[in-house]
Amino acid sequence: MDIVPECMEYVKHTAEYFPKRVMRTKLLNFVLEKITKVPVFYSGSRAEGIPCVSSDTDFMYEVKAVSPGSHEGENRFGDEEENVSVVLDLTDVHPGYTKVRILNGSWQDSSEFALYGNGLRSLCKLGTSYLSNMLVSEYWSTRLPNIFPNHGMRQETFLHGPCISTKYDSKSKVAEIDTMLCWKCEWPEVANEWVERDRKFNWPTQEIVNEIKKTGCNLVPVGYANSGTKELEWRFSFSKAEWVIIWSFNATQIACIDIMKLLFDNCISPKFPDLFPSYFIKTTMFWLIEETDCNFWKPQNLFVCLDKLLLNIISCLDQKRIRNYFIPENNMMDAKSPEELAKLHEELKICWDNGEEKWLRLIKENLSTIDKNEIYFHHILINGLTISRHLIYTTMQSLNLTDWKEKTKQTIRDLKRCGENGTLPDACNILSQEFEALLTIYSFYSSRFDGNMEFILSTENIKHVEETLRNCAKLSHSTGILQLAIFYFCLERYPDALQVVQQVQKKYTSQVVHYQFWERHKTPRDHDYPQAMQRPSLEQTMQNYISLDFVLLPCLSRLYPDMIQEKLRDGRILFIHPLFFAIHLQFCCFCMMGDVEKCEETVQKMQIFVKQNIDLLRKTRDFTIVDLTTSCLRIVRTDKHSEDYFNETMKSLI
Repeated sequence: MDIVPECMEYVKHTAEYFPKRVMRTKLLNFVLEKITKVPVFYSGSRAEGIPCVSSDTDFMYEVKAVSPGSHEGENRFGDEEENVSVVLDLTDVHPGYTKVRILNGSWQDSSEFALYGNGLRSLCKLGTSYLSNMLVSEYWSTRLPNIFPNHGMRQETFLHGPCISTKYDSKSKVAEIDTMLCWKCEWPEVANEWVERDRKFNWPTQEIVNEIKKTGCNLVPVGYANSGTKELEWRFSFSKAEWVIIWSFNATQIACIDIMKLLFDNCISPKFPDLFPSYFIKTTMFWLIEETDCNFWKPQNLFVCLDKLLLNIISCLDQKRIRNYFIPENNMMDAKSPEELAKLHEELKICWDNGEEKWLRLIKENLSTIDKNEIYFHHILINGLTISRHLIYTTMQSLNLTDWKEKTKQTIRDLKRCGENGTLPDACNILSQEFEALLTIYSFYSSRFDGNMEFILSTENIKHVEETLRNCAKLSHSTGILQLAIFYFCLERYPDALQVVQQVQKKYTSQVVHYQFWERHKTPRDHDYPQAMQRPSLEQTMQNYISLDFVLLPCLSRLYPDMIQEKLRDGRILFIHPLFFAIHLQFCCFCMMGDVEKCEETVQKMQIFVKQNIDLLRKTRDFTIVDLTTSCLRIVRTDKHSEDYFNETMKSLI
């Protein structure tokens, strides 16, 4: 067969973007575990780096202080001198599931269930010693708002299988965020066959097998669909193991599973929703790679690889059996409708008869939608940076100045260590520089708060802060440069502050891509950037084309104008559009200088900004800039005028 250029291009593109997605997942998990200190990890197909079109964003929260053991008397709960509290019970359950039983004894409940609820025993089904997955999920729904940041999130939650879900209003669609409470568990005996299995082609390698066994697994709160004791059952989840396995794929294997997911997304799943989830495709792929020589998986063989994977899926449907990769006794298909499986089998046979053309069409279509321009080249890195930045800042929102200072110092050390380990070093460097600039501001203003005027008035110290903030300004439009404007504002150097904010407004051209939490406001295209360098570095891209939300920290509220301080009194961190903040700070400068005419002109700019972004504000439910515009209007107009503006604007938003 002749080598198809599109196949080679697709695999080449896969080899470029996939490692970046892996690095993003590692960065987010590092931030969650080491910096925010929340026992949550990013999971699902997005974390693995091969998402479907309809993939949700998944997070799994590992319960603290409780780790079920396979045998009674093995695991400790809390203090090492105490008796074990919970164990697995695999009697009368479907393969791949277990019950979790609380042991009798005088042990003290030191779990988070005792800290935030009524204790672990209260989560058992009435009259039993077995933990109820339903009661645990209900408990989790009450804890969720206290653990995850709510900026950009809708307040309501709903049950989605074993997950508690919420919605995030992004630029292009309403995204779903799934969070799940789970138990961290040692490697279960029921999965020992996977560890000891003979592998003809040495995949996965013994090194990978040993790493996975050491990591263990999780138990998630969902029972077997056809079980009479479904509420008491928990499913073994091997999410972490699946990362390690998928991250060992070569580019052809990644491209193969990616294209198969595209086929199902475009042609199969709309007709058969939830019948053959992407997890089944992944599992079939695992078995296929294990049973195939590694020389089979080459770019020039992509069509052959896809045909082989599709044939294996058709064979699974023919047998109405798909073996769990880690616990083969678990037929994950046996709770599905046999009639529907038969219809899907016929549909895939028809698809098979379309030959290589079906693959070529999908590859061409997907290649045409891949944004290969130079700005997008860094998108995955910037996305990982913005999410990490958001998570870190949100965990710091309730800290006082002293605690915030210590937390910031530790965060800088952690980020530098993460970068040195090779996990998105550019993103870690940008974050650490941003926090170092904030520390510089803190050190300067803590002297001001302490009345150390000699330090404050020192020309040398002022120049040091200015230099630090100007260097930080190179990171993006919204980091150091606006902090520099605040610095001047607090020193009552209003003309200098105005000069900075005017520079921001002038630089904020149509070529700038504004990143909010998890989302950018537009898709950049090459023809929008005629002066762009070929493959600019991340630092060059950030400095010239990327703007991040400007962060207002409650612990530093005394640095901000009075109207901003009003918004920070409830302890929130405000993630605000940098261009709007520049205009708002401009208004505050003119107000302090007593220039009424300029105040009038500037508040009109704020109103225009709100009007131009009304659709985005409606989607993200971000009403802060409406509040601030109203406050400014109240200064230059009547209370009646500002109240009418607020009511009319909010009416168009809600």
